[in-house]
Amino acid sequence: MIPLTALPELGVGVIYWPALDGVLSRTDNGVDVLELEPQAFWFQPGPDTHGYMLDEAVFSHLAEAPQTCLAHGVGFPVGGTCPPDPEQVDAFVRSIIRLGAPWASEHLSFNRLRQAGGEIDMGFLLPPIQSPESVACAVDNIRFLKRHLPVPLAVETGVNYLKPLPGEMPDGEFFRSVAEQADCGILLDLHNLWANERNGRQPICEVVNQLPLERVIEMHLAGGQEYGGYWVDAHSGLADPELMDIARQVVPRLPNLKAITFEIMPQFLLAYGITDDALIDQFAQLRKLWQLRGTAVSEAPVPGPRRAGARPGPVLPAPGQWEEALASILLPHQHTAPGFAESLAGDDGAGVIRKLISAARAGKVADALPLTTRLLLLTLGAARVDQVLDDFWACTPSEQMASNEARKFIEWALSGSLGSEVPHLAQVSAFELAANQAIMTGREQLVDFTVDPMELLGALRAGRMPSKLPAGRYSLTVTPPAAPSS
Repeated sequence: MIPLTALPELGVGVIYWPALDGVLSRTDNGVDVLELEPQAFWFQPGPDTHGYMLDEAVFSHLAEAPQTCLAHGVGFPVGGTCPPDPEQVDAFVRSIIRLGAPWASEHLSFNRLRQAGGEIDMGFLLPPIQSPESVACAVDNIRFLKRHLPVPLAVETGVNYLKPLPGEMPDGEFFRSVAEQADCGILLDLHNLWANERNGRQPICEVVNQLPLERVIEMHLAGGQEYGGYWVDAHSGLADPELMDIARQVVPRLPNLKAITFEIMPQFLLAYGITDDALIDQFAQLRKLWQLRGTAVSEAPVPGPRRAGARPGPVLPAPGQWEEALASILLPHQHTAPGFAESLAGDDGAGVIRKLISAARAGKVADALPLTTRLLLLTLGAARVDQVLDDFWACTPSEQMASNEARKFIEWALSGSLGSEVPHLAQVSAFELAANQAIMTGREQLVDFTVDPMELLGALRAGRMPSKLPAGRYSLTVTPPAAPSS
């Protein structure tokens, strides 16, 4: 395996979304690296199939891009008791090869829970208990990945909205122990650490001082927002000036930094009026930051406030007990209540995570079923739709893939009264599920309608309910997207 010090110095990057193609087409964009979260561009051909297919259009597009590409995993984090899913690892390896990525990364979090009947998806990246036992779990998972990945691996310093438990390892010590024992790289997400500090966890300067900085090969910067009294890692805007000031103190101390990557979710570009010029200015600021790398590696650590070390406290839960306790307070369909759950239930951060899980699941449904979601909103109103989704979450575990989450939601909705209450729900959702299936399988799909589909779908695309539609018998053929030109 290539040593971390031998990895190429890439420069300034951005997490890739198709919505960024406009700014990336400009000759003055200043972007050297496109980092892909590949799980967002994988498909499962059917509800009962195994394995994942890559979205050929996206991967072919990136193969022709002038920038170097990286792979940033979001589906099998390494911080939990469930080992990485072999089918996802297989697709991740294929993604790395298609992208030509010189390294890959994953999160030091967990998103799955072991149960007697198998595993359930938690619907969110969650923090492990920071203990030597959790370090051992993460090290085993990272070693498994290192045996299978064709490139070096870095693990991301995670965000954590929960208060530290007495006796837990400090954030920096936990990150350091994992990286050193697993002999892997570090993706230093400064916005995660800044959010942790703002929400009452370890100060960012202390975390950085505890890290083996020679292992930091990549840095993430992002914008966040206030939510429920917390600062959340929403990737919702440009990097805050205070965060950039912190970065200017940290980057000079990183002797092996290979890339600085900016994260922003595409829905916030329009919602917050973030222009292409504003993005290019952000990339220019990152370029100045990049030029500072490794210029002060011999300097002493940045001084921070003195804090007492962790004092002995109650016995910490084992990693599996911690995961069960979090599940029992975060997931409404989980009813087990280990003793540790009582202390977590009083943590306001748990309430924030619960809301973020709901928002993430709603986002998956809306992304896969945009016209169906619009039909529900136009018919029921936002408050009622929120209640409908809450009812669905309460009885149905999360699905990691958006297409599977959408399919389960429609099956649940049509099994109740919504099918008769919301006009055309079955037909609009069938069309969108067929469109997803056409993309995933590359085969045409036939959908039957009892009203003119062009009038119905055209009205919803225009953001309005259709006028009264005469009954009839119609069929619509949904074709897959055209193959990318060579």
